[in-house]
Amino acid sequence: MSASRFGFLLGNSTLRYGSFDGSRVGAGGELSWEELEREGAEGEAFSRIFGPGRSPGELVAGSVRDDRLAVLEGWLERPALLVAGRDFEIPIDNHYEDPAEAGVDRLLNAVAGKTRWPGEALIVVDFGTALSVSVVSASGGFLGGPIGVGVGAALRGLKASTPNLPGLQEGPAVPLIARSTSQALRSGILGQARLGVQGLVQGILDELGGNARVIATGGEAELIAGESGLFDCIEPGLTLEGLAIAAETGPRL
Repeated sequence: MSASRFGFLLGNSTLRYGSFDGSRVGAGGELSWEELEREGAEGEAFSRIFGPGRSPGELVAGSVRDDRLAVLEGWLERPALLVAGRDFEIPIDNHYEDPAEAGVDRLLNAVAGKTRWPGEALIVVDFGTALSVSVVSASGGFLGGPIGVGVGAALRGLKASTPNLPGLQEGPAVPLIARSTSQALRSGILGQARLGVQGLVQGILDELGGNARVIATGGEAELIAGESGLFDCIEPGLTLEGLAIAAETGPRL
C-alpha cells in the first residue's frame, strides 16, 4: 500500500523518516548525518529510506537544521519538501514570548501529545542531542519549558576535554558508588541525566500547581528513561507522529 505522505525529521545528529497514512505513522527508521554524508545519495543507507516498489507520495519535513534542507532536497531529486512552519502551520497555540523561537521539534511533540491525551496537562521530555522539556496545558497549548544538554552531546564534550576517559558502555544500571572508571562514567552521566530530569519535572509540576502526564521521547529515551519510575510512558516516535498530524491538519501557508 502506498503512503499518502512521507515525512522527514531533520535533527541535530540524525535524519528520521517514516511513511504517513493520514495522521498515522507507518514504517520508518533513522540514519546519522555522518553516515549519510559519508555515502551520499548513491549510498546503500540512503537507498533504503523508501525501499523498492514504494511510492512516497507527498514529501514533508520538520527541521531544527534548516541548513540541511537543501542538501536533503538534492539527494531526493524531487520537488521541494513541504516544511512544517514554513509551508504548513503547526496546529497548536504557542505561548512563547516570540513564537518563532520555539523549536519545531518541541511544537510537534506538543501536537502529538495533545492529540493522544486531550484534556491532560503534559510534560514531554525529549532525549536527543539537546534535552528539551516541553509543557502542554490541559487546554492543548504549548507553554514552553527548559532546554539542556543531551547525554550524547555531554559525552562528546567530555571526551574532547578528557580524551583518556573510556566511552559510555552499554549494560545494566550500576551503583553510584562505582568501582571502575567505566562504571563511574556510566553511573555519573546517566545518573546526572536521570536525576536532573527528575528535578526539572518536579519543578515544573510545582509551577503548574497540579499533576501532569510525563512522557519520554527521542533517541536516548529508552537508555535514560527506561529504568526510571518518573515517566508514564516512553514514546520514541512522538515527534514523527506530530509531523504526520501537522501535515494532515495544519493549514497550508
